[in-house]
Amino acid sequence: IYLVLTLTTSAFADFSYIASAKNPMGGNEPIVTRHFYKGQKMKMEMPTSSTILDFDAGTRTVINPNAKTFTVTKIGEVGGITKQGGEIDMKADVKETGQRRVINGFNTTEAIMTVDSDVTIPGRGTMKGQMEMDLWIAKDIPGASEIKAFYERNAAAYSTLMGAGSQKAMADMQRKVASMGGMPVLTIIKMKTPGLGAGMTDAQSAQMAQARAKFEEMAKQGGQQGEMAKQMLARMPGGSGGSGMEITSESSGFSSAGIPDSVFAIPADYQKVDRK
Repeated sequence: IYLVLTLTTSAFADFSYIASAKNPMGGNEPIVTRHFYKGQKMKMEMPTSSTILDFDAGTRTVINPNAKTFTVTKIGEVGGITKQGGEIDMKADVKETGQRRVINGFNTTEAIMTVDSDVTIPGRGTMKGQMEMDLWIAKDIPGASEIKAFYERNAAAYSTLMGAGSQKAMADMQRKVASMGGMPVLTIIKMKTPGLGAGMTDAQSAQMAQARAKFEEMAKQGGQQGEMAKQMLARMPGGSGGSGMEITSESSGFSSAGIPDSVFAIPADYQKVDRK
């Protein structure tokens, strides 16, 4: 989900920025993610985990600084629900509202992105979900063209990361957001899972268990998506919240200054472990 938000856009120049998301669970400290782009690599760095995508090598590396461990998997090894025989059908729509605001010193325009999803599990039926993104996009951010070029070069690999069932929807969203130029300075994500809560049938409970397994898989991968998956798990029945969530994220610190290779290096005392 968060990879699509940063899609904007011709050379292999370096670029970095910081995204600060308000904790949807009410914590005082925001969820801060530092993004780095260099050549064919990108890194999403958080206090509890970091994810490095290397599109030349075709790998995704997840780093756990607390345990001093890291895992490496091929980008094509997409886990989760589609590998277990399920299907994901997603439909996306992006509309510009014409609204304008000055945010963090940037002139922005608003776009609303709506994503409806149906997750079908053999013998268990279909679970519906909806996500709405309120994007405030600035077109005058220095270095934004480098981001657009990066995602355009690696569009096919990103589709693989998102999973077979969502490839077309993700590609459609990427094209629509890219056509607007710039990148989001403020993003408000609202996630809803209709029909969840008390009184679920056995079939609905089975669907919920499958959905929980999907989010747990995402949580293990770390990065911004992993943090969002953890929040979604807490909001699911059996967790500490309800059936929906809202995340507000602001981006700042945009820079096209050179990024040292050491940013993408694994510390020598970290141990490689197999993915669970």
